[in-house]
Order: sequence, then structure tokens, then C-alpha cells
Amino acid sequence: MLIPGVTAFLGFQLIAVFNQGFSKLDPGEQEAHLLATFLMLLSLIILLTPAAYHRQIEPGWVSDGFVRLSSRLIMAATPLFALGVTIDFYLLVRVVTEQQGIAALSAGVALAITALLWYGLPRIKPLARVLRGSD
Repeated sequence: MLIPGVTAFLGFQLIAVFNQGFSKLDPGEQEAHLLATFLMLLSLIILLTPAAYHRQIEPGWVSDGFVRLSSRLIMAATPLFALGVTIDFYLLVRVVTEQQGIAALSAGVALAITALLWYGLPRIKPLARVLRGSD
């Protein structure tokens, strides 16, 4: 599920520099967009690594080690994806509102919600028990 989403975001980031609005960003904001694009690219590379590894090292079967490796790589890629999206969200809000403070606050809230849902929620054990149906 993550790979198509990251790929789509990366595609939009890559074409953004060719749009007229990109020149309206100051040099620091253009560099921030470059950083966001790099984070997305790195995230995609990490997400695609298990498939490349599996094809070359363990074709035809899935070992416990491969599952652990894949899980660790996904956990490494998602913060990069979240940061890339957050940086670009900051830029979007800054362009629309022309207010750096509102943009920073909006991006901070978006990042906090992402962290809560992606990393906090899975660690709430009582909720996990309810979702599994075992109390």
C-alpha cells in the first residue's frame, strides 16, 4: 500500500519544479522542496528493497528473517515519507496563506497527527486487544 502512494507523491514532487509557481518560492523554500523530494526518493528506495532482496536471495519462499527485514525497512521508510510530505505541506500552506507561522503550525500539527496514528496508536495495548476481540 505504501509504494503506490510514495510513488505518486514523488511524481508530483518531480514535476513541481517545472510549474510556474515554483519560481515564486524563495531559494530556501526551493531547497526545502528538494529535501522533501530526496526524502521521498529515499523512502521509495527503502520500500522497494525487500522486493529486490527477495528476488535475488530467497526466490520462491519467505523466511522469518525476510519478514523481519521487510518490517524493519518499512519502519525506516515511513518517517522519511512523513517528513517529506510534511515539508511539502508546509510549502503548500505557506504559498496559499503567505504566512510562515500558519504554515509551520499546520505542518507541525500534520506531523504530530501522523506520528500519533502511525507510531503511537499501534503501541496502545488496550486498543490492540479490543481490535483483536480479546479482552
